[in-house]
Amino acid sequence: MSFHVGQTFGDYTVMAVLGAGGMEQVYKVEHRLTKRTEAMKVLSAESATKVEIQRFEREMRALARLSHPHIAALYNAVHSGDELILLMEYIDGQTLESLFSAGRLPTLTGIEYIRQILSALGCAHQQGIVHRDVTPANVMVSAAGVVKLTDFGLSKSYGDPLLTNCGEVLGSLPYAAPERLKGATQPNRRSDLYSVGAILYEHLTGQKPFGANRRLAPVLTDSEPDPEPPSQLQSGLSPQWDVIVRRALARDPAHRYQSAEEFLGAMARLDQPPVADLPLPQLRTLGWGTAIFAGLVLALVASPALQRLRQAPLPAITPSHRLHIAPPAAAFVATPHIARRARVRHGTPTAPSIVEGGAEERPLTAPAAPALVVPAPVVAGQAQTVSQPVAPDVPESTESPDATPAKKGFWSKLNVFKKRSADAKEKP
Repeated sequence: MSFHVGQTFGDYTVMAVLGAGGMEQVYKVEHRLTKRTEAMKVLSAESATKVEIQRFEREMRALARLSHPHIAALYNAVHSGDELILLMEYIDGQTLESLFSAGRLPTLTGIEYIRQILSALGCAHQQGIVHRDVTPANVMVSAAGVVKLTDFGLSKSYGDPLLTNCGEVLGSLPYAAPERLKGATQPNRRSDLYSVGAILYEHLTGQKPFGANRRLAPVLTDSEPDPEPPSQLQSGLSPQWDVIVRRALARDPAHRYQSAEEFLGAMARLDQPPVADLPLPQLRTLGWGTAIFAGLVLALVASPALQRLRQAPLPAITPSHRLHIAPPAAAFVATPHIARRARVRHGTPTAPSIVEGGAEERPLTAPAAPALVVPAPVVAGQAQTVSQPVAPDVPESTESPDATPAKKGFWSKLNVFKKRSADAKEKP
């Protein structure tokens, strides 16, 4: 039974015909209650063979077990009369095959698509499902750049019975692993990774690894030549891609990547693009001033002098009540003389001040002469004594023994000026 546009089926309305091939037809439908657009895949059991029905049911069960953002989701499955119907996620986009046909994709864009394919296969392999037909035609890319792996019709779970007839080749020949073409019976996830390696090669070079017209006989006889390294076909391509592609396309499955996660890890370890490939605004973000300042800071941190300064022990901290600052030497000379020459005029204490031409007496502002404290100098090896107040009338003999001869000579000259003044007064 075939559907036409505008026809209703249960709660669905057929919106468009997406494709038809063999015993399967795919339609774009809309759920009348939720208004969600879905894809309806129909298999006519009346005209389909038993093996085709079993594969259709196998795809149904495989999709029901898988839930991944890069795998087309299964919403429902219906068995109506002689028809099997799958209601699946509708992907508004193009196949990777059509994108390759339209021209070369940007390198980073295509690599991101490969990463999403590997992520989807990693989920399927963990569930024990091998896709067995990973080709660009079964990879849908949405308008937002999201990859969806589709068409699990040839998928096989571990323990499923073999549905392939003798001499029957399943899948697309340019992307099929050698062991699958030779008729290997056991499903192997490394076969899916081989197909991804072939897709990666086509993306990097713009051509299929073994040409568009790959022959089966060289594969069966192991006489097929190795593909040319991608870096030799595309200038500027890192030779590291040669290593990744060569391992992914190894004839012996034991020499390939053993899991999708290992394949992803190898791609993640590739060197980042050189600085010259970055946009110019990104190169000038810091500026010369910031770069020079950062260099000076790094040089200062690495300086040997700074390292020695960090390792030097900190000085011991002396309590504040034990600190003693010795006064200048003039304090031990001038203070006794000023105290000795102070006298009382009209009941007001005065102190001499030195002016040009002799000594002049000026009144003290304080009502009484305060006691002058003469701190004793600190001498190493001697105990510190507490300074005693000095009375204003200290005799001449109490002059500090530490007074220097230079200071005494100064006061002697001052006495000479006063003597000359007294002699002048005595003359008639």
